[in-house]
Order: sequence, then structure tokens, then C-alpha cells
Amino acid sequence: MSAARPVYPTWIRSKRVALFWLAADALLTLGVVLAFVLHPAWLLFAALSCPFFYIAVVLTLTVHRLGPRGGDFQARIHRLLVEAVGTNGRLLDIGCGSGQLLIRCAKAAPGRYVGLDHWGTDWEYSRAQALQNAAVEGLRGLEFQDGTASHLPFETGSFERVVSCLTFHEVRDVPDKAQCLSEALRVLRPAGTFAFVDLFDDVRFFGGRSRVLGVIARAGGQVESAQNLSELLPLGFPLNSAKVLRHAVLVRGTKAPASAG
Repeated sequence: MSAARPVYPTWIRSKRVALFWLAADALLTLGVVLAFVLHPAWLLFAALSCPFFYIAVVLTLTVHRLGPRGGDFQARIHRLLVEAVGTNGRLLDIGCGSGQLLIRCAKAAPGRYVGLDHWGTDWEYSRAQALQNAAVEGLRGLEFQDGTASHLPFETGSFERVVSCLTFHEVRDVPDKAQCLSEALRVLRPAGTFAFVDLFDDVRFFGGRSRVLGVIARAGGQVESAQNLSELLPLGFPLNSAKVLRHAVLVRGTKAPASAG
């Protein structure tokens, strides 16, 4: 019997990929059927299938490139975050999903590690999966809590390190997703370190990078660097497209030290 292995899905929902392939196939098949009966509408259905095929191909290639056989870019992005926050102090991973990033952090150094996620039915992650992955990886004592990034269930200053990877833009329980940044900084101790990767350059989600940096500053964060992932990694197609990671930015820094007296 082969040894158990951790299960780390990519950030692309497999159901969404399958849905686009099914839609493209259905439209093309309908067009072919109509062509046999000489119905002029077949051209319309054949044309309609093209964008669905394109999206399905992009999503499939994205899954491949994020995985181990296509460059392992999901793991490479995680390593950027691990390196950015160092190895000292209690760490919180906001939006931990399958536990992959938190487990990478825990492997870097012993300590106290907490992962938070909502684990909604729309995703292929679960708390049980995260716990199982930690056990398979030989890590004990990792905590996984249910919660939302917009209202973290932790006291102010509970962590020395906070990380998050492509989570904040997915939060839907508040109208302003930037509130998640303020919450992340709230639970970080003074002089603690943070590193976030998200679509901060996409104005649809955050209003642009300058607004993101302003929110962080007002929450007490001191940004050391803010770089597009394309500056740090050779993303290439399709990861560098607007619908994937073109707007992704790694923001890292520290929280201002507590004022003396």
C-alpha cells in the first residue's frame, strides 16, 4: 500500500473548469447537429462555443501551471510569503484552505500556527482536509478555525506574524473588501510582520494599490515593499493574464511599534 499523501487543490475550482468545458462542448455539438439539417443557426452556436473553449483552455492551463508538473507556481508563491514573514512568533494564515501555506510556514520553524477559513461549499477545501494534510505531513498542534477575514475571531495583537494568499478579494460578507486588511493588522502585534498576496491592483476589488497601501497605513502597517508577482516570478501565459494573476501584488511589512509611554 502506498503512503498517504497530502491533498492540495489549486486555487482554481475544478467544478468551474468542468462547467466551461461542458458549455463549450454542448454549444459546439448543437451547432454540428444543426449543420446536418442545414439550419443556418448552426453558425451562431459554433461561434458561441469559442469563448467558452478559450476560457476552459485558460483555466485548464492555469491549473497545470499552478501544480507541480507545470512549474509549481502555487508553491512558489507560498514560498515568497514564508520568506517574507520570517520564523519567529505565533502565525495566522487568513484563508488557509487546505492548509498548504500554513503547513509550509510550520515546516520552516517550530512554533504556534493558526489557520482560519470559512470553508464554504463553493470551494474544494475543508477543515477536515486541512487537519488530514497536517497529519500526513507529520505536523502536530496546528489549529484550524472557522471564521471570516472581515471579522477575525481573535483579540487585538494576538499574533507576531500574519499571512494571507488570494483570500481578501473573495470575501463577500462586507461591501468593502479592504476591511480585511484592517482586521489583519488589528490582530498583529506591534513590530509584528505581515505578508499578503492578493489582486491589489484590480480596482474592481480594492480600488487600486494606492488605496490598499493607504488602508494598511491607517491600520498601523509600515509597508516595506509592494511588488507585482510578475516582478518576482516568471509567470508567463496564462498566469500573467488579467483574469488570473496580472493584478496580483505581494505586500509585505511590519506593524508600527507601540509608542513608548
